[in-house]
Amino acid sequence: MSPGNTTYLKTAVAAAIVGAVVLVLVVVTAQSQAGMTKAFIEAVGSLIVIASGCVALGGFIVLYRNGRMTRGLPDLFLRLNASREQKVVSSGTLDGGIRVRRLIRRALAGTYPLVGDMMQVRSLQEIQATLDQSGCLEGLPFMQEMEQFCNQRFHVHRCVDKVFDYGRSYRLRRIKDVVLLAGVRCDGTAHGGCQASCSVLWKTAWLRPVDDHVEPDGVKPRPAGMPMGTSGRTAQSRYTCQFTQLSAASRPMSRWDLRQDLKPLLAGNVTVAAFCVAMLTRVFNKVERLRGGTGYPPMSHGNLKRTPLLKYGLAPGDSVRVIGSERIAATLDTANRNRGLWFDLEMLKHCGQRYRVSNRVERIIDNATGGMVEMKTACLVLEGVDSSDESLRFWAQHEPLYWREAWLEPETGLPKQGVASVQPPAVDRNV
Repeated sequence: MSPGNTTYLKTAVAAAIVGAVVLVLVVVTAQSQAGMTKAFIEAVGSLIVIASGCVALGGFIVLYRNGRMTRGLPDLFLRLNASREQKVVSSGTLDGGIRVRRLIRRALAGTYPLVGDMMQVRSLQEIQATLDQSGCLEGLPFMQEMEQFCNQRFHVHRCVDKVFDYGRSYRLRRIKDVVLLAGVRCDGTAHGGCQASCSVLWKTAWLRPVDDHVEPDGVKPRPAGMPMGTSGRTAQSRYTCQFTQLSAASRPMSRWDLRQDLKPLLAGNVTVAAFCVAMLTRVFNKVERLRGGTGYPPMSHGNLKRTPLLKYGLAPGDSVRVIGSERIAATLDTANRNRGLWFDLEMLKHCGQRYRVSNRVERIIDNATGGMVEMKTACLVLEGVDSSDESLRFWAQHEPLYWREAWLEPETGLPKQGVASVQPPAVDRNV
């Protein structure tokens, strides 16, 4: 049994024993009491038993998840939430959970959006009428890249109730009346060729619901000669986009605000099964870390002072396999970075999995300054690999995860182009 599994098992068994002991004590003690005293003992005892049961159940779920990850199998949360993947939502396929949510919305006479709803982007003139002098609605800019989607129809991919404030407070912040549309990302053509491919945030005022039986238009192909991340505009020193304005478009939110967990479930961002797995894993992790355990997912930390540069010359369309976590840890420094790029715990979900390269990222806008950052070492984006809803209390920005070639293995037998030890600049922004 791996060290991680050993500590998980100890915590789960200990929680189960505590729950069983408390249950026996409550039954025995309550028999000799009456009135308010008996009710108090039973209420407190029940809470402890339920909490202990959740921790124990979470522990066995974590053991199962860790076993799948060790064998290179798809993560349990991602598998249970597969019906919310972009390609499924784009197809218009509705599972029972979405149908039930729609029935509840109808019974409540609600007009709020749900995942899977068909929306048509309003005309540019209608949208401009909602904007202030700075081109924003409630602090959120309507960007030039979004104009190409006017009058087109898309399915709602996610309902966004919070955003992560990159580079400023590094906290989750509340945002209202915002959704993501399936397949719609910023191509950076109006922002100096930024290649971040951020999810575009849409205010519901910019959209109108349409009949589900109408076929979606989908993202239209870019004109020839305009690949993603290029622009004919002269580069500026500072840019303003949705990513740089996340703080202005949102408001502070308490970490104790339970709505941030429930709203994604009610909107259909996560299935009930995926929600339960994530919540039980979270509860277990809190207890596991209180007793000095490793928490899930287990991640070995790097210890290099100078991290290696490894190149295969991977290009869009190449098939790759994400290597195991131990091999990845061997490429990281003490801050878990390789040449400035942080390896995120979210990325562990994809170890052992096979994907195709979607794009090479060489420049992105820094959200704190608005300046264009030219990466000294390009990173890669993999097709269909975004930050999942689980990592930050079911946030829904679905930003792409950035990968170093050192964390991937090509499946086409490409030779290594070179290995070097160079101290990296710390500029990249995976979270």
